[in-house]
Amino acid sequence: MIIASSRRALATAIVLLMAITGVSAAGLPARAGAEPVPKLFERVTVWAAGENGMEAHRIPGIAVTTQGTVLAVSEARIGIGDRASHELVYKRSLDGGRTWLSTGIIEPAPNGESWLNPTLLVERETGRIFLFYNISDGVTSEVFYRSSDDDGVSWSDRVNVTPMFDELPYGWTSHSPGPGHAIQLADGRLLLQVWHRKSVELPVGERDYGISTIYSDDQGTTWHNGGAIAPDPAYPINESRLMERSDGSIVVIGRFATGTPLSRIVSVSHDQGMTWSPFYLHGSFRPAVAADAGMARLSGGPASADISRVLFSRLDNRARRDLTVALSYDDGDSFPREKVIQAGSAGYSDIAVLGDGTVLVLYEVIPEIVVARFDVEWLTGGQDSLEAGPGLTRHLIEAEDADVAGSAPVSVAEDPNAHGGQRVDLAAGGAGDHLEVTLDVPDAGAYDVHLRMPTQPDRGTVQVSIDGVDLGDVVDAATERRGYPEITIPDVSLSAGQHVVRLTVVGQGPLSTGFGVGLDYVSLTRFDPPAPRPACEQTVSGTHTGPLTVTGRMLCLDGATVTGPVTVTGGGGLRVTDSVIHGPVRVTGTEDVSVCDTDLTGPLSITDATETVILGGVACAPNVLRGPVAVQDSAALVRIVGNEVWGPLRVSGTTARTAAVLAANRVHGPLACSGNAPAPGNDGHPNSVTGPSQGQCAGL
Repeated sequence: MIIASSRRALATAIVLLMAITGVSAAGLPARAGAEPVPKLFERVTVWAAGENGMEAHRIPGIAVTTQGTVLAVSEARIGIGDRASHELVYKRSLDGGRTWLSTGIIEPAPNGESWLNPTLLVERETGRIFLFYNISDGVTSEVFYRSSDDDGVSWSDRVNVTPMFDELPYGWTSHSPGPGHAIQLADGRLLLQVWHRKSVELPVGERDYGISTIYSDDQGTTWHNGGAIAPDPAYPINESRLMERSDGSIVVIGRFATGTPLSRIVSVSHDQGMTWSPFYLHGSFRPAVAADAGMARLSGGPASADISRVLFSRLDNRARRDLTVALSYDDGDSFPREKVIQAGSAGYSDIAVLGDGTVLVLYEVIPEIVVARFDVEWLTGGQDSLEAGPGLTRHLIEAEDADVAGSAPVSVAEDPNAHGGQRVDLAAGGAGDHLEVTLDVPDAGAYDVHLRMPTQPDRGTVQVSIDGVDLGDVVDAATERRGYPEITIPDVSLSAGQHVVRLTVVGQGPLSTGFGVGLDYVSLTRFDPPAPRPACEQTVSGTHTGPLTVTGRMLCLDGATVTGPVTVTGGGGLRVTDSVIHGPVRVTGTEDVSVCDTDLTGPLSITDATETVILGGVACAPNVLRGPVAVQDSAALVRIVGNEVWGPLRVSGTTARTAAVLAANRVHGPLACSGNAPAPGNDGHPNSVTGPSQGQCAGL
């Protein structure tokens, strides 16, 4: 009983550690040994119609604190209009958004004040919560923040940061944060998006809508101006979100301030928000009503070995209707999965993710604000889960690095909006000119073929073909505004080996001023159905004394106390949950191995695993392993997270496509890695090692 208590204490400590350091369950397998969790979707009203005597609650923001509390903020509108009297209010949830405590007031409006645009930001090391917002009379505004050091229970005095915007050169008089939430970068920088304009009394085209950032490199003690993007009347951006991509670049995606039903406006920074690329239109969204949208990372990102998953919530209609959540696996270039979460009338939204991977979308159904809780399995109709993954195979071919030829001069252009910062252009002179890219396809299969092509006025109309066969409709690459659509040709059967993609100019569109063709990249994607989870073929619970030897079957220990050696060989696997083992554990030539919430006294050896090796984590609770641990010569996905290991930990000869992850473990002995391809990582969450860290694990 003492051992079990210490194990649960360790699990609690690791969950808190991962909340503080930013490790989430996203990308970590679901708790092994339990039945698969049913697909989750539920809605909860956060602010009801007429609550506290308000006309409406609007402009939602949501964040998860380092203690796991969910914090929601909104404008409590005494009058419904944007410039009417508004209070700023908040609610806290201690159970993941299922229930909510009573409303707290951050800024009252005793004199008819109009407090606006609440924007949350959580500093992951200190746990401090920042709330930015502004007050406006329509002509000018001031921006403030308050902070909380007690998980959102109480708030500091307000701090005015408006004077820093006087340094910006564009004559802006009104400044508004967010709304929704800001972000913390992988290196710790806090980054807030702020949108600006001149007076609303000016004609729309003269207001010079634009975006800048402010940042802090000292955990929010001081704040400084980052980069401002010069106003461009063709791209009047205002309400927006930030996201750090896997390569460390930052993207801002915002709405049209003028209400124009177009796609989202995008800019990219390659220097932590200090300078920004020229605006362009995102090509993966249908034109829709101009309204604020939410964006958040579910998994992956800089220094992460996990697959990148980015969520985007938007209104998918030319009216404020049909709130849709979309899922990207390529840092937001494309969104192949999407689902309507609120049919009919809806409004602004924001997104946060709990530590177990549950997605929270806080959104308006005016006059109410509602939160939807769901998992990625529900969002994708079972095609993706944090346990099994999306079954995604993706081959990316950068045009500038590929074997490229053309019937007219071909050049490589520097382009900060291109993937990798470069694209290929064909200086086509007329119809019939073409650009060819040779692809090396490593595996035969039916792929969706994606071509990311720049669109602008000097482009022609283009027919795509592969190996001489025309595919899809003719693409009009001439647009009034710069864009980067991703053209998708579904379900193309390709054999292994070389194939030629040709872009042929067939003419000009209504807006064409030339015949040019450009290409950023070609990607081939395939989603394979998720493999069913192996069923337990032999289950041991309670007390067992003596050897346990299994060949070719899945052995499950669930709440067991085993005294004696455990040996599993020749297929099948081992799944251990909430157990105590006194004796060596040896697993050889199996598919799946998971050890969760278990106290093991004796060596653990895993060799030649082919699918998954999961030792601890958040969804799979961490273990106390009292003896040497070795994972070797395996093609399996390896995750060793949050465990306490009393002895050497060694990982060698792993060959999975995704690097092994060793993160947040406490190792009382040496940590050694060798011969792994790719080399292991720690997802940015170091291990505590009392002995030497050697080989590929040096520095982990």
